[in-house]
Amino acid sequence: MMRYPRVLIVALGRINASDSANDGLLVRNLFGSWPRENLAQIFSSGDNGDDGFFGHYYQLRSCDRVFGSLFYKLKGSATAEVPTITSIDKNFVIPTGLIPQLKGFARRMFIDTGIYELLFRPRLSAEMERCVKEFQPDIIFAQGYNLTFTWLPLLLKKATGAKLAFLCSDDWPTYLYSGQLGESTLFRWFVRPVVKTATHRLLSEVDVPFAFGQPMADEYASRYGKFFFTLNHADNSRRFDSATPHRIHPPDVKTIIAIGNYNRFRWPLLLDANDACQELHAQGIKMRLVVLSSAIDAEGVNALSTAPFIDVLPDPGNDLLPAYLKGADILLLAEGFEEGFVSAIKLSVSSKAHLFMFSHRPIIVYAHPDTGIARYAQTSGWGSLVKHRNKRELVEAIRGLIENQKQTDSLIARADEVAEKFHSHQANREILLRGLASSSLEWGEK
Repeated sequence: MMRYPRVLIVALGRINASDSANDGLLVRNLFGSWPRENLAQIFSSGDNGDDGFFGHYYQLRSCDRVFGSLFYKLKGSATAEVPTITSIDKNFVIPTGLIPQLKGFARRMFIDTGIYELLFRPRLSAEMERCVKEFQPDIIFAQGYNLTFTWLPLLLKKATGAKLAFLCSDDWPTYLYSGQLGESTLFRWFVRPVVKTATHRLLSEVDVPFAFGQPMADEYASRYGKFFFTLNHADNSRRFDSATPHRIHPPDVKTIIAIGNYNRFRWPLLLDANDACQELHAQGIKMRLVVLSSAIDAEGVNALSTAPFIDVLPDPGNDLLPAYLKGADILLLAEGFEEGFVSAIKLSVSSKAHLFMFSHRPIIVYAHPDTGIARYAQTSGWGSLVKHRNKRELVEAIRGLIENQKQTDSLIARADEVAEKFHSHQANREILLRGLASSSLEWGEK
């Protein structure tokens, strides 16, 4: 049988025992069959106070950065939390005044540009090194997403002699500190070359490379000169099959459900869906959009509160989500159309897509054709694609799924096939174990 190597995950956010964070869901599904004592994590933030999913944890502290005490003081002052909502607050007002403005300015100049990472580089403290060597990892499992977590795995590899694996779920090496996500470009000329150098050094040292989906595997093989094992978002189809549908609206009201976090590029698309519902309502089809979300951009909170055909509800959590999705008439995956954002997510696959597929409900993908999710839907045929930001096309796509049962059944059947082939947790766990316990690491069947 295969031996499960001891894996030290080096990732920004803590992998908790239970939460709805995308990376948490991904990692828990991939490592779900791993012995808990053979898993550890070094993380920076995101501790929700539970026991955790792994057997061992180490959180970065001031001793793990150059000028670490100053770093945490400045970070605490500059950081402003994204509004977390349980429902739309009709009286919500974006904070104004000098202090919020100064905090916002500090974040834009200090954190969002990456300057803080150059000033407060990570270092291997005695405490971290002792903790890691006590765990005795066979493999350091890196994800990156910022410079600190690009540099740190290399320090750990050198200190431990462990092999290095890599997996990220979107193309952060291309967009990090580039301005593509709307951040300031003031220091891009200075920070981007550092990102490129750090990324290429990390990937050159990787012993077991994983990519997320075939387009990323192909692009990364060309870019970094390595073969990449291919993984996908995964889940257990049985928990969807056994879930009892939970309807939010009466049977005579067609319900569209959208889920996830809505940044400045995504929430305006929900207003398009609101307008589509209004148009269909005028044509005699009762429609409403339900948004299940734990985080919406502050301006979006205000805008959605005035949308007459939108209901914003709390994220029901991973365990209850299948019932909610199965209670919908249509599932909406709204991604983005703005040029910079589209470029940043061209190799990404939404963490919602496979959940929608497992739900056996028809899916509309509302996204620019160059986004990874639009290309996936078009090539694999699991969703109805609206590839222009056009409300008329969105109305017709919704109407088509309501009125053309043959089309709807065909889309659902194709989504079932794609989900079973690429998104079952068992298939992806086998790929992960085969990669991490491959003969190139001198492990094998015992």
